[in-house]
Amino acid sequence: MEPPQTQVHLERNRLVLTCMAEGSWPLEFKWLYNGSELTRFSLEYRYLIPSLDRAHAGNYRCIVRNRVGAIMQVTTEVQVAYMGGFVEGERSQTVSQGDGALIKAPHIHSFPRPQITWFRDGRKIPSSSRIAITLDNTLVILSTVAPDAGRYYAQAVNDKNGENKTSLPVVLTVENVGGPADPIAPSIIISPKNTSVTMGRNEAIMECVANARPLVKMSITWRKDGVMVNTGIRDFGRRLVISLPTVSDSGYYECEASLRSSSAPPVSAGAFLHVLEYPLFVKEPPSHISAEMEKVVDIPCQARGTPQPDIVWYKDAVPISPVKIPRYRVLVGGSLQINGLLPDDTGMFQCFARNLAGEIQTNTYLAVTSIAPNITAGPADSAVIDGTSVILHCETSGAPRPAITWQKGERVLASGSVQLPRFTLLESGSLLISPSHLSDAGTYTCMASNSRGIDEASADLLVWARTRITKPPQDQSVIKGTKAVMTCGVTRDPSVTVRHVWEKSGSAIDVNASPRLRLDPDGTLHISQTWSGDIGTYTCRVTSVGGNDSRSAHLRVRQLPHAPENPIAVLSATEKRAINLTWAQAFDGNSPLIRYILEVSENNAPWTVLLANIEPESTGVTVGGLIPARSYQFRLCAVNDVGRGQFSKETDRLTLPEEPPSAPPQTVIASGRTNQSIMIQWQPPPESHQNGPLQGYIIRYCLSGLPVDCQMKNITNPDQTSLLLEDLIIWTNYEIEVAAYNGAGRGTYSHKVTEWTLQGVPTVPPGNVQAEAVNSTTVRLTWSAPSPQFINGINQGYKLLAWEPGRPSEVSMVTVRPNFQDSVHLGHISGLKKFTDYYASVLCFTTPGDGPRSPPQRFRTHEDTPGAVGHLSFTDILDTSLKVSWKEPQEKNGLLTGYRISWEEFNRTNTRVTHYLPNSTQEYKVTGLTALTTYTIQVAAMTSKGQGQLSASTISSGVPPELPGPPTNLAISNIGPCSVTLQYKPGYDGKTSISRWVVEAQIGVIGENEEWLLVHQLSNEPDARVLEVLDLNPYTFYRFRMRQVNIVGTSPPSQPSRKIETLPAPPDVSPANVTLRTAS
Repeated sequence: MEPPQTQVHLERNRLVLTCMAEGSWPLEFKWLYNGSELTRFSLEYRYLIPSLDRAHAGNYRCIVRNRVGAIMQVTTEVQVAYMGGFVEGERSQTVSQGDGALIKAPHIHSFPRPQITWFRDGRKIPSSSRIAITLDNTLVILSTVAPDAGRYYAQAVNDKNGENKTSLPVVLTVENVGGPADPIAPSIIISPKNTSVTMGRNEAIMECVANARPLVKMSITWRKDGVMVNTGIRDFGRRLVISLPTVSDSGYYECEASLRSSSAPPVSAGAFLHVLEYPLFVKEPPSHISAEMEKVVDIPCQARGTPQPDIVWYKDAVPISPVKIPRYRVLVGGSLQINGLLPDDTGMFQCFARNLAGEIQTNTYLAVTSIAPNITAGPADSAVIDGTSVILHCETSGAPRPAITWQKGERVLASGSVQLPRFTLLESGSLLISPSHLSDAGTYTCMASNSRGIDEASADLLVWARTRITKPPQDQSVIKGTKAVMTCGVTRDPSVTVRHVWEKSGSAIDVNASPRLRLDPDGTLHISQTWSGDIGTYTCRVTSVGGNDSRSAHLRVRQLPHAPENPIAVLSATEKRAINLTWAQAFDGNSPLIRYILEVSENNAPWTVLLANIEPESTGVTVGGLIPARSYQFRLCAVNDVGRGQFSKETDRLTLPEEPPSAPPQTVIASGRTNQSIMIQWQPPPESHQNGPLQGYIIRYCLSGLPVDCQMKNITNPDQTSLLLEDLIIWTNYEIEVAAYNGAGRGTYSHKVTEWTLQGVPTVPPGNVQAEAVNSTTVRLTWSAPSPQFINGINQGYKLLAWEPGRPSEVSMVTVRPNFQDSVHLGHISGLKKFTDYYASVLCFTTPGDGPRSPPQRFRTHEDTPGAVGHLSFTDILDTSLKVSWKEPQEKNGLLTGYRISWEEFNRTNTRVTHYLPNSTQEYKVTGLTALTTYTIQVAAMTSKGQGQLSASTISSGVPPELPGPPTNLAISNIGPCSVTLQYKPGYDGKTSISRWVVEAQIGVIGENEEWLLVHQLSNEPDARVLEVLDLNPYTFYRFRMRQVNIVGTSPPSQPSRKIETLPAPPDVSPANVTLRTAS
């Protein structure tokens, strides 16, 4: 099976080439690369390249052989697809207007040749009547004009591996722009090229690119051998395409460019097209040819193709040279003639036919007959040790070459068609047994046969069990004075005797020379009371006819290591707080040192381990991290796997010089004590960082975040650990550091701690205060915040104040949280008296207290409807008339404009009579009444805002009213955090309607002598039997009582209720004046 003529693979892929062959075993294979030997003959029929690169491209072929002969495979070309980068940088070209511009594709390393696409300004350039893209990817712009100038890019795509690259630009400049557009005679700028193609494969393309002006009048025609061609013309005449070319398409092809309606002569150019025909055998030899010795034989081989193929002959994959072997002659037409046949002419003959299109091969086996087989060197009786290899020879002669078969008894072990494991038929005919087994002992027969007869020869094979050391001595490491045991156990053939010999470092050991040595019959060597003289390599040698064997092991005798010598300690010249310690290596006790242990005595203190794992190769160490002003002494010992050795002598005592403290004071805490002082507290630096006796502390403090100089305080008492910083600025953040110092200087400062002096009160009031009444009970205040520098603390908010002129102690106040987003602040004070003059002011406050008030602003609340008239009373009560009198309302809420009085029979609104009276009238005589009839009489004051609250009462004509009695049966329910419900039974009404219900309570402290306070009242609801009392304090004790009021006056109080406690409630304000203090 022949391989493909060409195969393409990607870089870094795995390639396996396979040589497929048939024939008698054993078959052996060898690979060639570009004609040179790549491998030797072996049984491997594949050749593996794990990772291809472009250097692996080339021609590969294999040769396969067996005892009959050898043949060679046709070549397969391995091509490696890859793509590098463009190797050219940016370049420029110039062309005159009207001429053709040839922009060659920038060079790029790639296989196969990439597909090139041209771009300009990001747009693909297609082929057109003015644009040609040639077979070699040159961009041709015909009859150039000014707009053709620009930057052109080539994009290369490798269609095998899919990679693509874009070139740097080619800058085209068009010269002579603006001149006359005169006609330009035709010229061929890309001529046809001589081309060779293989018949029946793909297509043949002849290319011709011409330029002229005007381009539309130019035409291109094609001729073959002078005859006009009209088919296969493509790309505006620039290409002639011949599909599936045949030999008859070969010839001279010419293109001609002419300019219509022009006196310019046409121009032409041409090239040859060669159509190659793949070789094809017209005569082949049979697969097997037999001929007698000294006769003449012709091996036929004839091929055709275009061009005519060359015939090359090979015998057993070696080229035949008629010059070296005159008996071989290649006849006209290609056949091979062999004269005077000899036995060595037997073998494989190959005929290769090659031309430019490729190569083919055919082969035959030539057998020279008439010589019977003869075993010229047969096998001999042999003995072999189990597990080794043995060759039983069998060399033969004869024609044709005899076939070899090896048998043991009736069992075929190896032949041209049979091969059992471990039995290999060599090319010489000998039998290789590898490895041999005990079961291989027996008689072996070599049989040689050809068409003339058979010859055979036999021999006996004896297989001994190998003498092996199966229990070899082991490397040992024993402690001095203990026992060492070296084993040497063997397995052997029972018929073989063995001898043990022990050697130490190449010299034989006489076990009888020392009572410490003993050799057991099984070869074990005992060594007692080991010491350093026993150290060495011990070899057990076993000799026998069944094979020799030897094994070695090393004996090491270990002891404690010695003390390091000459330890010296000196101050380090390169590192502070460090001592360089050196010593001489200690004897390791025949066991590698594991480590050194270094001990230190500081200021004559007991010895302690300083470094427990010093590298065993070290002869010095730098001990760092020591403490200044302290003395040190060192000693060390070595450690191996036996144990720890003796300590070395001590070094001389060294004292480190004093240094400034290397650590700052600890636990520095600052806390503001007053608005002009801060207490600073600290602890000394750790003792190990004081580096000498402390002499005092430096306190450095300055305003936080401001570019001002710091102030210093020097404390000369090292035992003092606190200081009160005084005369500081109110509510100011300070940065404070503390450093210790000793005789060598000042140490490092601590981390800065920041602390504020305590807050003060604002020193300026809010500005731009404006007061404006928004209704009869509310005023709106606006103001701007005082400058932060005058607040002297954290702005907790603003207090809005309002008071009546002449009554500065009765102030209505509202607290407003600070608003840090807006420049103008807004707040309201509600619950003011109606139509009343007030002063308003705003102040800012901090935790310590209030700042100054802003200048007072005067305003008046708006007019509203008036309150109820006062002292409504009846006199002169007769059967048909009575006199009603009253007083001005206590709450006029504006300018009174008059009064309204109305009366009606009780519960008969259709009998109502109403009169309006002037504001100066405060009594009125009601006439026209019916005797002994109950009337409801109502009086209300009026302002411009309307009628005020009604004061009403019932009275019977002819019956004067009396003072009411108290309510009774007072009960409490629905107790909540801020409210309760009261149920009651009304008392005697005094012969008139009840105008108001009054609730009084004892709050918090309950008792007979405690004060009763007004907590609730309800007016103009004479029929009410249930009251809800609101605005109580949560989680507070209460006791209630009630009164009822009529036109005559107020009743006595009712009996007190039971004591109750309102329910708890969540806090209704968040914590205020939260102050953060640093604790450490």
